[in-house]
Amino acid sequence: MQVHRPSTFIFLIFTAGSYELEKDFVKKKMKNYKKVNAELKIERKKDAIQSNDGSIHLYEDEQKSLRGSSKS
Repeated sequence: MQVHRPSTFIFLIFTAGSYELEKDFVKKKMKNYKKVNAELKIERKKDAIQSNDGSIHLYEDEQKSLRGSSKS
């Protein structure tokens, strides 16, 4: 039977604890990444909607000006 020195045992405990901390850290980072990614997607959709809305207003203004010039 092999007897381990206390320093080996402490190293193994520290390594296992370190692994858990790293795993928790990665989970937290991924959660933050997913949150930021979702927020960016929402902002892009809002920008696209506003851009399309602006294009629609420009189109409507052009139609009004064309109607006004054709009535004169």
